[in-house]
Amino acid sequence: MHVAVILVNYGQWELTRKCIDSLDRSCSADISITLIDNCSPGPVPSWVTSLKGLRFKRTSENIGFAGGNNAGFRMSLEDKAEFTFFLNNDAEVLPETVHNLAGYLSENAGAGITAPAIYWASDPERLGGAGGKFVKWKMRFEQVDLPGRKFGPEDGIQVDFVSGCALMIRTDLFSRVDGFREDFFMYYEDADLCRKVLKQGYSVEVLPSETVLHSVASGSGGELSKIAIYFSERNRIILSRDMLSSCLRFVFMVYKSAVLLVLTMKFLLWQGPELIPCIWRGYFDGLAGRTGYSEVIDKLL
Repeated sequence: MHVAVILVNYGQWELTRKCIDSLDRSCSADISITLIDNCSPGPVPSWVTSLKGLRFKRTSENIGFAGGNNAGFRMSLEDKAEFTFFLNNDAEVLPETVHNLAGYLSENAGAGITAPAIYWASDPERLGGAGGKFVKWKMRFEQVDLPGRKFGPEDGIQVDFVSGCALMIRTDLFSRVDGFREDFFMYYEDADLCRKVLKQGYSVEVLPSETVLHSVASGSGGELSKIAIYFSERNRIILSRDMLSSCLRFVFMVYKSAVLLVLTMKFLLWQGPELIPCIWRGYFDGLAGRTGYSEVIDKLL
């Protein structure tokens, strides 16, 4: 089983090298790695161009998580890999992870995407995510609680969503659904991909036996960074148009508006008023359907 691995970097060369080193320790897996650098500031480290077998490209501008992964996928097609593994550059895999994910897809024809359980790199016992179930009126994917039992690599759990931090998909299926939605730039493009895969009649599954260690949200500056807040707010509202009926979308927007009012008070009183313009700009840009890397980001950062 040949697996094409796609990594996207933005200024995190040390984490990227650790990620590649973990992939190199993979057991019983035929892997080819494509690394996209999203126009990071500064020079490219010498190890990138000298590392044997690494396919590398630096983009002329930052095209985001979705655009970078799609660019890497197009480059990797010459590998003719049966499966493609999208992995955050700030994550590390265990030796069996890639092989077991590919093996599950190979043995289960109805599975379109499979993903490992994600744990915090800073606290490997703390579960960061194991897929989610879709709660329509909240337009939210509630994290799945893993039962307290031992899982094997043949034990998949069907979910509605897995994180783009680490997911493996059939290569031909990713092409068929037109990849990640690039106008989202970052956040919720993984939810959109899972939606499209489910619509094709495939399942999305988590393998709790498999593990990835993730330096959570390091690429966007943290979960409460301005850029993370803006894109998550905006893209969630935009995606609701494709995932909800008109009636449910109305309920969601009422709920969302109430939540943002509460968050505004929370940020004002405790976590910093500078975050308030980010959530409301994301809210209004989402309502207006504005996508891409909006010029408003330069004003927020």
